[in-house]
Amino acid sequence: MAELHSDADNVENLAQCIVEAFRTMNVQEGQVLLYDDLYPYLQEKYPKYKDVQTEAEHHLAKEAIINPAPDGLMLTQVGSKAIYGG
Repeated sequence: MAELHSDADNVENLAQCIVEAFRTMNVQEGQVLLYDDLYPYLQEKYPKYKDVQTEAEHHLAKEAIINPAPDGLMLTQVGSKAIYGG
């Protein structure tokens, strides 16, 4: 993935990578994508994820795609519909 110079673009791109991680790992509504599983995925797909991770998670939470969980990110009903349709 090309490195972008805009923080807003980086946040949006990381948010999309997180959404793709839910899809790739087949996480369903109400399930938690553990950070232990998410971080290696992000390291491979978006190595500079740590720079904007908090902002990307906040963006997805604001859009009701995820809810923060102590050990990862929980997929909401809205998020499940956005990712898998329905």
